[in-house]
Amino acid sequence: MAYDYDIRIRIRAPRPVVFERLLRIEHLSRWFCGWSRIEPKVGGTFRFGGETCIFMPTGLGWETTIDEGETLRRFAFTWPIAGAETRVSYELEDDGDEATFLRARHLGVPVLDSTCGSVLDAWRMCLGNLKSITEGRSDSVRPDHSPPAPPELRVTVLVESRAQRVFEAFADASELKRWVGGTSAAVRVDPQVGGRFALGGDEGPYRILEWDAPRRIALHWPRTRGDLRLTFDMEEKASGTAIYFSSAGYDADGGSEIIRHRGRWSALFVSLKNFIEGMESGFID
Repeated sequence: MAYDYDIRIRIRAPRPVVFERLLRIEHLSRWFCGWSRIEPKVGGTFRFGGETCIFMPTGLGWETTIDEGETLRRFAFTWPIAGAETRVSYELEDDGDEATFLRARHLGVPVLDSTCGSVLDAWRMCLGNLKSITEGRSDSVRPDHSPPAPPELRVTVLVESRAQRVFEAFADASELKRWVGGTSAAVRVDPQVGGRFALGGDEGPYRILEWDAPRRIALHWPRTRGDLRLTFDMEEKASGTAIYFSSAGYDADGGSEIIRHRGRWSALFVSLKNFIEGMESGFID
């Protein structure tokens, strides 16, 4: 069975700027891969690899060809994964003079998950970082293929804003929905100890254990496999606010679950960073 991914994101930069970020090696290393060599033309060779790719290469990396394209508007290449010739394409469309809609498709993927989490979450990490660097900000959490270490998951992200502003993005349900996604009815925040906290997806709903604005949120997630305790510690620094996230309580054989949760939370934190720093997560879904 093969899986197709189709993701749209709005980037507040003109189309030529976005197109350049898709093709130049100094930009690719900040959102798509660890290293690359590319001939930016139809028929040109595209080599890439490194530990921040969506999939870990079995050797040095991949070598493929840009087999379709139109300058400043679209291009596509094949990406051999686990014996399958998958295909990646990018299409750009103007949104006025100062913004661009990017449609990224990855077709024929033979698996739902990579060693950094779900393929969908990994793509959202990558495209969220693309949005951030194209809009002139720093990149953020990248796909992580390191072996999990039960019983705890840890992720750290730096958001260039005050701690109070970061905390507000968790405390207000209307803001939470804008960076998490999902339906309004499924997103819920009761900002008090004992209150409910729901992200609108498969995670939770949670019960709030600690609510210490603007420094700390702790949540309880009751599950049949064993309860988890999720903690968000926010520490203000000269360059912004560091969020230290942990999820504790996995059993000894919960490695695959940690990987999936690590990818999910990493993708959410990239969206949170874009929402706070750029006023939108950018994803259209």
